[in-house]
Amino acid sequence: MTYLKKIWVKLVNLFKQGLTPKQLALSIVISTLVSIFPIFGITTIALTCIALPFKLNLPIMIAISYIVTPIKLALLIPFINIGADVFNTEHTLLTFEAIKTSYDSSFFDTIKSLSYELLCGFVGWAATAIPVSIAFYFLLKALLKIFVKPRTN
Repeated sequence: MTYLKKIWVKLVNLFKQGLTPKQLALSIVISTLVSIFPIFGITTIALTCIALPFKLNLPIMIAISYIVTPIKLALLIPFINIGADVFNTEHTLLTFEAIKTSYDSSFFDTIKSLSYELLCGFVGWAATAIPVSIAFYFLLKALLKIFVKPRTN
């Protein structure tokens, strides 16, 4: 039981690295939003480029990106379908296996051959994930103001 308690204390300390509830909520929401973006292979670089100038908690952001990866996989096809509905068109292939196989063979060939699907995925992501993330940010910021008190030195 003491091992789990040590892990819990480390996790709590990670959340209390002197960040305000606003910064912590932004760290969580932005990492989730970027992590479910429907293009593979850009998450860590994008999170780093966002976290450093805004002084957000990069370790939490990276950890959340790993946790959210299964959600990204589950949302890929729905995002593409939503984007296709927005454009009022049909998409060309789509099964998760076809996309995964394409990514496994070559990232740039995938971008070229699936560019329309990726565009539809981006539009579906923007139409759904961004508004949900904005609402989630305000909810999370309010909760964090209650549960995470900033350090006073």
